[in-house]
Amino acid sequence: MRTLIIRGNPRPIGYTRQMTDLVVQGLREVHAQVKDVTLSDLTLLPCRGCYHCWQITPGQCVHGDDMGPLLEEVRRAEVMIWTTPVYYFSMSALLKTFIERCFPLYAHGQGVTRRGRTRNRLRYPEEWQNKKLITLLVGALRDPAAYQPALDTFEWIADSFDFELGGQLVRPESYLADYPLSKPKTIKRIRTAFLQAGREAGTTGRLSPETLANASLPVSPDEQHFRDYSEIYWTHALPLGDEGLVPSKVQKHVAYDVRILMREMVRAFDPRAAAHAKVIVQFLFPDRQLAFVIRVDHGQCALEEATDPNPDLTVRCDARTWASLFVDRVDVRELLKNHRITLEGDKSLFRRLERWFPPPSA
Repeated sequence: MRTLIIRGNPRPIGYTRQMTDLVVQGLREVHAQVKDVTLSDLTLLPCRGCYHCWQITPGQCVHGDDMGPLLEEVRRAEVMIWTTPVYYFSMSALLKTFIERCFPLYAHGQGVTRRGRTRNRLRYPEEWQNKKLITLLVGALRDPAAYQPALDTFEWIADSFDFELGGQLVRPESYLADYPLSKPKTIKRIRTAFLQAGREAGTTGRLSPETLANASLPVSPDEQHFRDYSEIYWTHALPLGDEGLVPSKVQKHVAYDVRILMREMVRAFDPRAAAHAKVIVQFLFPDRQLAFVIRVDHGQCALEEATDPNPDLTVRCDARTWASLFVDRVDVRELLKNHRITLEGDKSLFRRLERWFPPPSA
């Protein structure tokens, strides 16, 4: 399958690139013929709306830039995949410029789309008979409604070209894409979905409902968690200066933040394991001046960022040590032996924590 990738991401190190790379990997696994184009590497001037490509040199733009050869790739492609970050509920300016510069593919006069909409006449209608379009959107926001304007726009554009819309991939919550403890099984399903999207695009040009659903799986449990995690992300990114512009650099810091680790720990709570327990466990992190209380009550669990005057168990350590249990999988016995973790109260409860809060698995 001759496939044309059009990357509309201005940043070469962002999450749109990561997701697109997975799709390209899937394409190559099924031996699709791939032309991979990064728009930020090209010179594309904006459309002037001059109609030169209709009236003076039919099918040829007045600009002598990199769009000329790219239009030929569009004409040859059986499947096109347009990828973009979501900016202001729409596509990037790079991708919008590319689409507007496809104007020479139209001609004067009116036609009717497959959906019965009036549009400009296609210059090469015979070339569009089986051409398919797949789009990929990546954004920071969690709410699916935030992506609908861009999805609707792509649907109209596909219809205006007589492209079959083979599927629209959406990856929200981009802040959490690299976070290793935010439901690692879910993150694996998401990444596998983008790989599978490449395989399906390279064989049929159509994405399955299951692939589309898995690509959009939520990572955070609700909007409040998402807002909290986003705020924590930026508390690490802003002080890092230039390094804060690189998501992978920021994630190394976010992964060790106990404010997220404690929330993720509670999310992993197994109510059956704690069905007969009623205890209060307090966690103190003096180096960060943070304190948390977990209340377990017969299969119910609640987390507070606070202290309690009468906990059944108090766990005291520095934040990095506690994070190392989750991120680096260090031996808790060594930490206790070296007094990097100290316990006060009913120390037997500490041994139960792993059963009540099983660590996430990859």
